[in-house]
Amino acid sequence: MPQRQDYILRLLEELGQFLAEVARFRRAGSSDAALLTLLQAQERLFARRAEQFIALPVEQQVHLLAVDEPAANAREKCLAYATLLVEAGQTYETRVQPALALGAYRLAMQVILLAWREPPPPDDRARVAALLARIPADQLLPELKDWLIRGDGNC
Repeated sequence: MPQRQDYILRLLEELGQFLAEVARFRRAGSSDAALLTLLQAQERLFARRAEQFIALPVEQQVHLLAVDEPAANAREKCLAYATLLVEAGQTYETRVQPALALGAYRLAMQVILLAWREPPPPDDRARVAALLARIPADQLLPELKDWLIRGDGNC
């Protein structure tokens, strides 16, 4: 188990380096390079080429991240994926592509919801609140609306 935890920590550190590069590209006005870097980070996270996961339903994407992982590691990988999706949304916003940004934010929200197996810790509630601020209420997915109405998503 310690080896697996070391692997997850190294992976998260590597993803942090990808995110720093994305931020540099965005500041330099190179959104194409930022999106390419985000795609490379996703491929690293999924340990497969993008065409093997990108068109899958979100439930299957989350399953791929969780396969053979202890619950805590699977959750960390899912939250890392959600972070990459939020960064993609922000990059699409800089490109003035609001529909693509919204799609990335909605997908990030779905990944976060699927990652929760029990009540979310405070840092995840803050993550959801930040995403909710970016998604117009009329654009929330029906299952997210239901989740919020039931009270599971008190932010």
